[in-house]
Amino acid sequence: MKILVTISDQVWGGKHRYMLDTAHGIRAAGHAVRVVAEQDGMAAAEFERLGFDVTVVPSFADDPSTAAAALTAHLGEPDGPHVVCVTGRHDAAAMNIARSRSACDPLVVFYRHSAFALADAGDARELLDRADLVVATSEEQLERQFGGTDAWSRSVVITSGVDRRFVEAVSDLDTTAARAALGIAEDSFVFTVLARLSWEKAVERAVRAMEHVGESVDETTLLVAGDGPERKRLEELAHELNLTDRVRFLGHVTDVAPVLAASDAVLLTSVVEETGPLALKEAMAAAKPVIASRTGGIPEFVENGVSGFLVSDDKELVDVMNNLWCDPVQAAAVGRAAQAAVLGGHLLEHRMRYLDECLNRHALRKLALEEVLAEFSWSTVRWRDERDSGFVFVPRTSAISELPLSVYQPLKTVLAQQTPAALAQLPVPDVRQLAEHLFDMGALVRSAQVVSG
Repeated sequence: MKILVTISDQVWGGKHRYMLDTAHGIRAAGHAVRVVAEQDGMAAAEFERLGFDVTVVPSFADDPSTAAAALTAHLGEPDGPHVVCVTGRHDAAAMNIARSRSACDPLVVFYRHSAFALADAGDARELLDRADLVVATSEEQLERQFGGTDAWSRSVVITSGVDRRFVEAVSDLDTTAARAALGIAEDSFVFTVLARLSWEKAVERAVRAMEHVGESVDETTLLVAGDGPERKRLEELAHELNLTDRVRFLGHVTDVAPVLAASDAVLLTSVVEETGPLALKEAMAAAKPVIASRTGGIPEFVENGVSGFLVSDDKELVDVMNNLWCDPVQAAAVGRAAQAAVLGGHLLEHRMRYLDECLNRHALRKLALEEVLAEFSWSTVRWRDERDSGFVFVPRTSAISELPLSVYQPLKTVLAQQTPAALAQLPVPDVRQLAEHLFDMGALVRSAQVVSG
């Protein structure tokens, strides 16, 4: 399938990392991915660097009409997208305008990364209300933003996941060398913030905490890896508190692996309901203890005192930071537990497999069935005639289904011909439901050939 992903916000953040991983995952599954991102932004540059077909548009927020015109052009192309994925309220609003101007009716996937609910009216809300699939990024977010609404029935939770290759990359790095490259004292206990420097991340809390955690750069250091509108104010705060030697601002960091290799613990001091920050999971995967605000979806994957620490106020933050740097043995033990938790349940490959299943299932429900089925193959399927029915069995999944003769007989012919696309022409009451049932059984699988583009 051809999939169009829209990315808003020029400053690189956790949402973009999540969507970059998602784009990689769906492309690896055989889908053709095109990205529409804001011009002069970090997202556009990063997607282009990694080989994606990127269309740049003016800011979705500041110039929605021009951005919507570009999206309308994409929807109107002869080989236009089968699926559009929107990732924020501004690009969603532009996509809704584009859809209203186009005859194209793609499958709409609406990602909600934000801690804040959408407004009750407007183009973004209108697109959410007509979206085929709504993706929440934590159970807490799903309940808070969509509980009791129609969107609930169309929603799935797909949390962030860590790429196994990232874990291997961090483990291959030498801590001493990583610290030397950053100019950090070898014996200093290094706390690190990996976040966009905006008000909701409340990085000020981490900076102020350093007044009470250690007394010199030889004891404790704070690295701030990220950029954003709060950076200048935070740098001024560090200067006012005489912490310029112990609080280091690294700016935007594309590859966080060397920073994590140099770190002893990672902080996230947000004051909003975070959904499921990938930065925390990557830190955990690198065997670093994390200290995070007890908010949003974070408690869904950080077990307090076991795989990390959850704090509710500034005093707790300072206390936990002091306990960690004074007890490196405990810090290492919590880091190992954190790594085990991520490797056991938060790998990207599992998330992408589930997403691909969701996309395929919804495509079978909505898109031109013969075109969708052309991208599928039959798994090994066995069948057996009965007097008044027939059985279909998939050895790979052990799924078995008994079908009435009116469905079984024509299906058996298609199975024998090894032509899934012919399924669309079967003279049965609800061929889409049958196709979805066969997909759920594991009888229909996407072809291994990767679609170019």
